[in-house]
Amino acid sequence: MVDGSAVDGSAVEHGTLSAVWTAAVAAFLGRPLHAVLATRAPDGSISQSVVWFRAEIDSVWISCRPDSAKACHVRLDPEVSLLVLAPHGGSYVRVEGKATVDEVLSDEQRLTLVGPYQGAEVLVWLAEHPLPSPNALLRIRPDRVVSRGV
Repeated sequence: MVDGSAVDGSAVEHGTLSAVWTAAVAAFLGRPLHAVLATRAPDGSISQSVVWFRAEIDSVWISCRPDSAKACHVRLDPEVSLLVLAPHGGSYVRVEGKATVDEVLSDEQRLTLVGPYQGAEVLVWLAEHPLPSPNALLRIRPDRVVSRGV
């Protein structure tokens, strides 16, 4: 069971996510931290991307181009791992599970994702960084959550 300070190797089934998605894990994932998304390429190699993310009650999502490597990889093999590190590197949360790429990222979702990373200047940042076409929403449904120092 989880004591809120560290979870190591705890598996979780869909529907019982709250057993390891503690308040401490939720608070950690609620911060604007960078994460590394690992996907499997068609040749079997692991591909990693640094991403911004948004955590919700039952999933974590990122924005990506619909034709990006990560989106193509997920369509071929939905098993992914997302490693979220604290700035000092001593604490982390790893979310493992299956991902989907089947939603179009709305302007409101983009604002929700970018806001914590860009702060008060978010609208200026969005205006200076328009998307050439809509991004996709890559959603990870956790099967396992592992944390240390959280």
